[in-house]
Amino acid sequence: MSKTSTIASIILGASIGVALVKYYSMTEEEREAFWERIKNITDELLDDAEHTVEKLEAYFDEIKSKGEDNLVEKLYVVKKMLKDLFKMEETIF
Repeated sequence: MSKTSTIASIILGASIGVALVKYYSMTEEEREAFWERIKNITDELLDDAEHTVEKLEAYFDEIKSKGEDNLVEKLYVVKKMLKDLFKMEETIF
C-alpha cells in the first residue's frame, strides 16, 4: 500500500468514526429526520438522472431524424446537448 493510500485510509476511517459518534449522539427524532432527508435527496438525484436520460434520448432521436448527411447539424445538436446538460458557457465551445 502506498503512502498516499495509507493517509487516505486513515482520513476516511477518522471521518467514518466522527460520523458514527455524531449519529449515535442524535436523538431518535433527529435520526428519523436525518434518514428522511437522505431519502429525499436520493429521490431527487434519481429524478434528475431520469430527466437526464430522457433528455439524452430526445437529443439522439433528434440526431437520427436529421439524417446521415447533416454532420454539421449533428455536431450542433451534440454541442447544444452538452451545454444544456452541463450548463456550460458559450465561450467554452
